[in-house]
Amino acid sequence: MIEEYLAEMSTQLARLGVRGARRRRILAETEDHLRSDAEATARFGDPAEIARAFANDLGTRGALRAPLWAFAALAVAGIFYGAMFVAWSGFSAATSGGVARSAAGAFQTVAAGRAPWLGLVAAGLLVLAPQLAFVTGALALVRALRLRGRRSVPAAEVRALRRRTTTAVGFGLASMGAVALFAQQLGAQLPSWSAGVLGWGVAGATASGVLLIACGAAGLRTATVRVATAGAAGDIFDDLGPVVPAALRGRPWAFAATVSCAAGLLVWAAGIAASDAYDGAVRGIVEAAACFAGFAILGRFLALRS
Repeated sequence: MIEEYLAEMSTQLARLGVRGARRRRILAETEDHLRSDAEATARFGDPAEIARAFANDLGTRGALRAPLWAFAALAVAGIFYGAMFVAWSGFSAATSGGVARSAAGAFQTVAAGRAPWLGLVAAGLLVLAPQLAFVTGALALVRALRLRGRRSVPAAEVRALRRRTTTAVGFGLASMGAVALFAQQLGAQLPSWSAGVLGWGVAGATASGVLLIACGAAGLRTATVRVATAGAAGDIFDDLGPVVPAALRGRPWAFAATVSCAAGLLVWAAGIAASDAYDGAVRGIVEAAACFAGFAILGRFLALRS
């Protein structure tokens, strides 16, 4: 009787994606419990229901833990990214007679090199990927904190958390790849004395990428576990709560337009502060359009709107 019960539970656990050491541990603990009480099999419950309870608990805890690991790795990568951005600005200015006084000079240096298309690809990723990594990582973290402490959440919420986390890690890796490519392209245009420091850029990007992969894998160890709890996922208004003005609550497109315009105005204001109002306005328009496009393309996938 006990062997049949354990065999059925093992089958149900495997069907729900609970495999390997976790399944063996659950079965071992269940067997110990059953053998300690001759009548426990009848009281323990249907093996399919017990398996679902284990899967719901494992899947929920894993999904809530993954954003914490991912955001920690993204924070380290972000610090490295900022340091390299500042360093490239200094290299470009030092090697161009002071003509380039900002990171824009580094982009110009790469664009004038032997393989400008590679530099432009790296530059585009350097601008876009870090923003997407940070936003999706922050959204995953906010939702995980909102749901913290729960033993089981709807499968739709688990799916949203996993999507946000994997998207953040993916764009974080794209950012580090762009840093390495940009450093390689920039190094080809600069004097030999700078090669060592730029080499550190490639090494740092590689190390940050490994950290992202390790933390992403640690957080998503239960990604194969299927949660069966019914219910719908929340949206951006559930995540942000009272932070969203009352006039925008329940109006996702109006909210997206407002946030996009605010982001564009901030970029424009930064341009004005740098005595570059025209270019700042162009960058602001591009930033606002990219922000709104991101919401339109990824809004449903990331559970920003229902």
